Amino acid sequence: MATSSPPLHSLTLAATPFTKSVERRVLDYARSRGALRPGEFAVVGVSGGPDSSALLVILSRLQSRLESRLTAAHFNHTLRSDDEAAEDLGFVRSLASTLNVPLVFGSGSVRARARAHHESIEDAARRLRYAFLAGQAALAGASCVVTGHTMDDQAETVLLHLIRGAGLDGLAGMRARALWPFGAGPGIARPLLCLTRDETVRYCTETGIQPREDFTNLLAAATRNKVRHKILPEFRSLNPRIVEAITRLSQSISEDAGYLEETARHYFSQQATVSEGEVRLRRSSLISDAPAMCNRWIRLAIESLAGTDADLEAVHVDAVRKIAIKGRGTITLPNELRVTANSRSLVFTRGEHTKAMPITETRLNIPGVTRLGKWRITTQLLPLPQERIAAGPRDAYLDAGKTGPDLTVRSRRAGDRLRPLGLGGEKKLQDVLIDAKVPVAERDGVPLVCRGQDILWVVGHCIDQRYAIHCDSQQVLHLAAHPTDD
Repeated sequence: MATSSPPLHSLTLAATPFTKSVERRVLDYARSRGALRPGEFAVVGVSGGPDSSALLVILSRLQSRLESRLTAAHFNHTLRSDDEAAEDLGFVRSLASTLNVPLVFGSGSVRARARAHHESIEDAARRLRYAFLAGQAALAGASCVVTGHTMDDQAETVLLHLIRGAGLDGLAGMRARALWPFGAGPGIARPLLCLTRDETVRYCTETGIQPREDFTNLLAAATRNKVRHKILPEFRSLNPRIVEAITRLSQSISEDAGYLEETARHYFSQQATVSEGEVRLRRSSLISDAPAMCNRWIRLAIESLAGTDADLEAVHVDAVRKIAIKGRGTITLPNELRVTANSRSLVFTRGEHTKAMPITETRLNIPGVTRLGKWRITTQLLPLPQERIAAGPRDAYLDAGKTGPDLTVRSRRAGDRLRPLGLGGEKKLQDVLIDAKVPVAERDGVPLVCRGQDILWVVGHCIDQRYAIHCDSQQVLHLAAHPTDD
């Protein structure tokens, strides 16, 4: 937090029929949408631009009716000159002082963060600003942070999500009240989503204040600027009230999505087992239940581990559902998340994943059960079936006459090769595992059923054609592998 600041300048704030009308609309919206709760202590983000300046004045004038307590917070991104930054802070201090609202302020190096985390300037600025606001809320004991997002911001956000192919939640846009976007934190409130940008500018003019240029608008990414300055103006030529129309659409979708979210949360405990560092979802439900529910259970599982699903896109959810349908496979997601499918569950974990332990070479009990590491392998001798056998990835049917009784199970070794059934030639085990997209860290944990140096079965992937059953086979060796965490 800064230790010194520019001198204060007194401001005179007027009230007009328009400003009073705007304040009534914000009050009604905040109450009906649950943006701000009675008696709430809130930190208000104020850049000094028209939107956030109007926000601070409106909320200060509604304090008694909302029964709220306010603290203004200003953040210097250190991207402007020292003089410009000082003038921004001076304006915000004068406004807060005139309104008798306490002010906290701070700064951070956006360029340094962008370099360190390989982020865009826009993303780095947003993350630093939100970290500052969350920190101030925690210090003050505030339950929410209030931002000055307007209808125009909402329309731009919805169009950006549409361009990216977002699902229902993306088209719902920003909610009047939402969870913190970066993990655990205060609530985030947006009571100006009922106003357009033109209305906040007019509100400032009629109030008698001259806000600063909102520096965060200069940081907007190229795609958002194109939406703001090219796409929306084209839409306005078709419908002058396009911003309001998009806002109505987002509100309607938000209500439907909110109902689905509430229903999904209600039933989540029946579908998931949550423990420290891990969430398991029932695979049977993800296959059979409605996609709208399944998608939300996946998001809730990720939220339980990461504290947020902000970086999760529809393509990630689709990838998770695909391995759930297959009943096998592993994928990685943003925020150091990994999802692994097995026959019963979808297992979500987070953080650095340990390398699979190698399997000590162990003699296979034939017939019988052999336990080794995280696997249990059951074997039995069967007569040759009359019909073709459909083996799953964890079952193998081999010619018992060729395998003999002396089989072992082990991990991979340098130089391992086999003749995968149906390939018609020899292949390196390493290439088999690469083609199957087995992560490097997991390859030592793949069981190999062997006869001497020959690999008969790469569990979960393929058998060697030299040991496959055929019409002249007299007896069949059936092997079934079961991960002990299934």
